[in-house]
Amino acid sequence: MKQLGIDPMAGGKREDPDYAQVSGYIPKKLALKFKAACTMRETTQSDALEKAIQVWLEQKESDSDGEVAP
Repeated sequence: MKQLGIDPMAGGKREDPDYAQVSGYIPKKLALKFKAACTMRETTQSDALEKAIQVWLEQKESDSDGEVAP
């Protein structure tokens, strides 16, 4: 099992000009479920959000015949 703790890439991504921070408000229960799921899968919230946003954009792109650009 991987050692959970501080994400060694968090500081790197924060300083990397190819990354940007996004934020928003979601229901507290959803946030707790998301955090728990990331912990159970031993993945960072940042990596999970990146994947979820990619999937969402791909879905929207196919739904709207390419109106959303990557």
